[in-house]
Amino acid sequence: MIYLDYTSTTPVDEEVLETYIKTTHNFFANTSSLHKLGQESNYMYEKASTQVKDILGLKNYNIVYTSNATEANNLGIYGIVNKYTTGKIITTKIEHPSVYEVMKSLEKKFEVIYLDVDEKGIINLEQLEKNIDNNTILVSIMWVNNIVGTIQPIEKVIEMLKKYKRAKLHVDAVQGICKIKPKFDFNEVDLFTFSTHKIYGPKGIGGLLYKKDLSLSHYLHGSNVQYGIKPGTFDLSLIVATTKAFKKYYPEVEKNHKDIENKFNYLYSKLEQVKKIHINTPKTNISHYIINISIPNNNGETIVHYLEQNDIYVSTGSACSSKLKKPEKTIYAMTNSIEYATSSIRISLSILTTYKELDQFLNIIKKY
Repeated sequence: MIYLDYTSTTPVDEEVLETYIKTTHNFFANTSSLHKLGQESNYMYEKASTQVKDILGLKNYNIVYTSNATEANNLGIYGIVNKYTTGKIITTKIEHPSVYEVMKSLEKKFEVIYLDVDEKGIINLEQLEKNIDNNTILVSIMWVNNIVGTIQPIEKVIEMLKKYKRAKLHVDAVQGICKIKPKFDFNEVDLFTFSTHKIYGPKGIGGLLYKKDLSLSHYLHGSNVQYGIKPGTFDLSLIVATTKAFKKYYPEVEKNHKDIENKFNYLYSKLEQVKKIHINTPKTNISHYIINISIPNNNGETIVHYLEQNDIYVSTGSACSSKLKKPEKTIYAMTNSIEYATSSIRISLSILTTYKELDQFLNIIKKY
C-alpha cells in the first residue's frame, strides 16, 4: 500500500497511542467530580492544556477541546458574530468547508465579503484593505490551504487589522500547525483552530484557542465546563494524547519540513516532465506537504479510483466535501478553469513517505 493522503488524516503515532491507552486506564474519572479520582483527572486536564499553550507560547489564551476542527471553526466563528445583529465579515473563496459553509449561512444576517486569490492561491491584500472598515467584526483566513498548500500572508493581515480594533482575526491553522514555522506570532491572532488527527494523533478531537479577554457567544448550552463554550464531559485521554502529539512534533517542525521539501521538489520535478499533467500547486510560498495536479479531460474521482486499483491512495480534495462531485473551488478560484477544477487530485506527503513510494506513484500515474 502507498498512502499519499496525509492531508486528509495521518496514522496514529505509536507513542501518542500509548499515551492515550495509559490515560484511559489510569484517569477514567470525570474531571468534574469532586472526589479524589475526579480531581486527579482534572489535574491531568489542566496540566495537558497548560503544556499545549506553553509549547505554542500562548499564556493569555483559553483552549477549548472539540470533537474536530469543523466544530472548533463553527464555535469560534459563531462565538464572535452571534454577539452582533449587523456588521461585515471578510473571508476568502478558498476556505475549508467548515469555514466557507458557515460564512454562507451568515449571509442572511451579515455582509460577507469573499476575497479573490491569484493564480498562486494568494489572497488579494488590496481587496482586503479596500473592504475592511469600522463595521468589520470578523476576518477569517486559513493559514495553509488544504487543497494546494499555499501559505497565506497572515502577518500582513495582522498588521492591517491593527487599525481596526473591532475586527477580530480567526485563522484555520489545521494544515499549518506542527508542519511549518509561522511567519507571524500566534499571540496576535484572536482565535485559531487545530485538529489532532492531522498531526499523528487520534481522531475525535480538535481545538479552539482564543484570547482570554475575548468574550465568545455560547452556541451550546449546559455546564460551565470548558468556559461554557463546549460544555459536557470530554475524553481526557484524547486531550492528553493531543498534548503528546504537540510535544513530539512541534519541536521537529523545521527538521521535518526540510525532509518534506526535498520529497516535494523531487516529485514536483518528475511531474513537470509528464506533458498531460497540469500542476496546480505553485513552487513557492507553500508548505510542501501538498501537491495538487490536474489531468485534463479526466474526472478527478476516476483518477483516484484508478490509483486505488493499484493500491495507491490520494484524494480529490477536502475529505469533508469530496463526495459532492463539484468542481474544486480552490482550483477554480486559482485557474478559472472548470476543466482543471474537475480533474484535480491532491497528493499529500509525510515524513513517513519514501522515495520508493513516490517512484511507484509516478510510474502508475504516467500510465493513466
